[in-house]
Amino acid sequence: MKKIRSWLRKNKKIIIIADAAMIVVVCALLAFISTPVEVEGLQVSDSTYSTAQLSWDKAGNTAAYRVYRSEDGKDYEYLDSTADTTFTDKKLRTGTTYYYKIVARNGLRTSDIDETEAVEVVPSLEAPKLDVDTTQGEMKLSYTPVEGAIGYEIFRDGESIGQTEGTEFKDEQAEAQGGEFNYEVKAYRYKKDPVYSAASNKVGAEMYAITGFNVATTDQDLMVSWNGNDHYSTYRIYSGDEIIGETNESKFRITGFDLDTIYKLKLVAFTSDGSEQSPDVNKQFKVFEEEMTNEDAINAAVQWGIDIANDNSFTYGTGKRSHRYGCYFCQTNVGPRKNIKGKSKVNGHSYEKTYCCNPFVHACYAHGAGDANMLAACQAGKGIAMTKKSFTRYGHWKSVGKVSKGNLRKGDVLVRSNHVCMYIGDGQIVHAAGGGWDAGSIRIQKLGGTNYSFVMRYTGNGRGVKYVIKDVDDIGNVIEDPAETA
Repeated sequence: MKKIRSWLRKNKKIIIIADAAMIVVVCALLAFISTPVEVEGLQVSDSTYSTAQLSWDKAGNTAAYRVYRSEDGKDYEYLDSTADTTFTDKKLRTGTTYYYKIVARNGLRTSDIDETEAVEVVPSLEAPKLDVDTTQGEMKLSYTPVEGAIGYEIFRDGESIGQTEGTEFKDEQAEAQGGEFNYEVKAYRYKKDPVYSAASNKVGAEMYAITGFNVATTDQDLMVSWNGNDHYSTYRIYSGDEIIGETNESKFRITGFDLDTIYKLKLVAFTSDGSEQSPDVNKQFKVFEEEMTNEDAINAAVQWGIDIANDNSFTYGTGKRSHRYGCYFCQTNVGPRKNIKGKSKVNGHSYEKTYCCNPFVHACYAHGAGDANMLAACQAGKGIAMTKKSFTRYGHWKSVGKVSKGNLRKGDVLVRSNHVCMYIGDGQIVHAAGGGWDAGSIRIQKLGGTNYSFVMRYTGNGRGVKYVIKDVDDIGNVIEDPAETA
């Protein structure tokens, strides 16, 4: 006993130090097993379309923080642990709502997860800004790039019309048909189950397209026509890249054609100040020769007569105003005195662009149908009665067994003592009707009740061949019409 007391007196300092160390260990152990303070101040300090940066206040009695995430606010999954008071959650799906909870941890103890604050995060794409330009004949959309987007979807009048990876889009359908349209664009992310941004600003735009572009043949020339558009004042016609004509009208004549040529025509219209132009209208074609039927010839003659009637530069003329059987296209219509083409005029109209009733109908079959007998007589200045080889004559239409008014056919020529006209179907005739130097004196009108002496029905086949325009590819192969081959 004495020895123990003696040892304690000699090692008093060691014991004191040991006691202190023990106190420290006990205190540290007590701290380690104390419940951490609940996390407060949880917030999303920054977020993008795919990330969310969380931050929170430092919690007392805490060694680390455990991060949990949920998409429904009920079922949470563990993400990671950190000693910091910040955490960045990556690989989020754009447009999805997320909820977070942070649990403080110290040894074996954690803060109460049910009482930890939940934070909602909605990463999303920004809406692009849209602009539309039509001045260069294109419906050209351009829009600002959006960070995180892999593509853009274009909407016209509320309906999707296409997608792009870039920030430009041309609406070729709108260019072709013309009209007023409203556009919007949405950015999107993910190819599968894409997530969209809000729509861009809505932009209204109008395209003044040229429609009805058509090419037809006469017996010698190509006739190019289109629907006029009041927005434009000038039309320019190209063959390839070469300008071959410019006009203020909605038609253009190309003199002559070649059966072995691939024609590449382009039409562009311009405003009066040149600041705007129409979309290009293109047609690539060849002229083919085919056998002409009687029906083809009649249709060609009728159409030729309608075209002349609609051309206000041609008028009625007879007697002192016109050579009786003259024809402008045969250059036999020289008037009562020597006429210099285009210069001898009355009321703005030249003598040589007049027709009497007989030579007008004659010219329909001579130049429209290309009938050889009619053309020879037309060039000789003879009337339609001289061409019996091309027609079958019927007696008065009230005669028994002859042509009646109700049985007239398209292209029939009606003759009486002082007038000749051509029936064009649907109860209408086309004729040089008189009325002097009036742009409407060659006109289309309803067939009246006047009886004619006899009817002449065309029984020839025109020039024997017809010239047909067909679209072709770059090496001349005919492009079939899908509607015809279906």
